[in-house]
Amino acid sequence: MADTEPTPPDADAAPDAPNASREQQAREYEGINNRLFVVRLVLTTVLIGVYLFSGASADLADGLRASFGDRWWWVNAFYLLVTLFAFSAILFPLSWYSDHYLEHKYGLSKQSLNGWMSDYVKGLLLELVLTVVFLSVVYALLTASPDWWWLWTTGFYILLSVFLSALWPVWIMPLFHDFEPLEDQRLTQAVKTFAEQSGLDVLGVYKWGLEEKTETANAALTGLGRTRRIILGDTMLDKYSQAEIIAVLAHEVGHFKHKDMLRLMVTGSVMAALGFFVAHQVLHGLTGYFGFAHVGDIGAFPLLIFSLFVFSVIAMPLSNAYSRRREYAADAYAVKATGGAEDLVSALTKLADQNLADKEPAAWIEFLLHSHPSMNRRIAHARAVADEMRES
Repeated sequence: MADTEPTPPDADAAPDAPNASREQQAREYEGINNRLFVVRLVLTTVLIGVYLFSGASADLADGLRASFGDRWWWVNAFYLLVTLFAFSAILFPLSWYSDHYLEHKYGLSKQSLNGWMSDYVKGLLLELVLTVVFLSVVYALLTASPDWWWLWTTGFYILLSVFLSALWPVWIMPLFHDFEPLEDQRLTQAVKTFAEQSGLDVLGVYKWGLEEKTETANAALTGLGRTRRIILGDTMLDKYSQAEIIAVLAHEVGHFKHKDMLRLMVTGSVMAALGFFVAHQVLHGLTGYFGFAHVGDIGAFPLLIFSLFVFSVIAMPLSNAYSRRREYAADAYAVKATGGAEDLVSALTKLADQNLADKEPAAWIEFLLHSHPSMNRRIAHARAVADEMRES
């Protein structure tokens, strides 16, 4: 894939002034990632098709049944492990190019290849374990209740999502980043005070160790209940004022106040139910056509995964549109909670520059692919909310 080398930043540009070369890099970076998204879609579709039509899926399932006999749980688990690992291995060059090479090319990553490989292997193992467990349960439900498995699977999906949301900041994120209590007591107190005044109980405020791996910045309100905590990337602590950090936090608190995690979980569950129902129809309609004995035959896995894959691609613009609405609402809350738009606007401008975000991608790209509004649209919306506050 022929990509132009990025232009170095203009060292003489004022810190707060638009950097033309940086914005050009952001557009290049966005374009390359969009093309990679299409390549991944096409390649995944081809792989699923080859796996099904070549008979490789059926042969693997038959071979495992010959080895394990009636122990269908082991047949399914080993089939899924082999299949998912093989797909990951074939797609590995794309992962390396997008997550390591490209990030270094555009100055966003500090990781060595060994460091990146370590994180990749940890992520792959985690993904394999979670996916094998989830799909093993799905196939158990397919076998036990072929007519209603899609409904029971939706329920299991919801429970697993809640479980992982609660444990993610405690067990999963520390596998990839260091976390420690924020040392700046003045900022810690300001953050806690703002959170408490907003009615938010948090376990603590933590420094998120990003700078050893990346130049990008981030902050989040993560976890559920007793695991809820505020995490601030160390890549933003020295570059953002306290007011800007509070404005970013106010956006996250806006999600909490609007119950966006619950909203997104409900909408995600509805979309999951629809996706599983589509897969149900595909399996019942095509399993016999391809020579599989029943819908719970693990050899028909390509039919299940292809139907879910296509549904997710078709549904993605709708899910993204709803997500963008929630982002606008959280920005509006931040503007009202902090008494104006300028701190949020300043923080968003810095984030766009630091994270190399295209500030105004094509509308159709944003509609199809982006879960967040573009920075320019967010900034315009924040200022419009501030204007309404002054006029009221």
